[in-house]
Amino acid sequence: MNICYTSTFEGTFEDFNSVMSQLRAEFPGITDATESAEIKIDKEGWCKVITIANVVAFDKMRELMASPKVAEWDKKYNNTDVVYKLERIN
Repeated sequence: MNICYTSTFEGTFEDFNSVMSQLRAEFPGITDATESAEIKIDKEGWCKVITIANVVAFDKMRELMASPKVAEWDKKYNNTDVVYKLERIN
């Protein structure tokens, strides 16, 4: 399943990449391809990241999203994620 999600938080793109590297190591095999990019945002000290991924282990992704490490990071960085399911339309 292809997904797109945005993460909006108080921090930097490097903060995001750091935690994502840790999570990929702890929860391998969730996706077969992932790409993230920073989006400019007008709030000083805030960052917005958009990620597109092909999820191959959806139950594992749910486990990751509910993990204490993710909850701790979300709280520390005041993070909000919005997840979208992508469907081919042509």
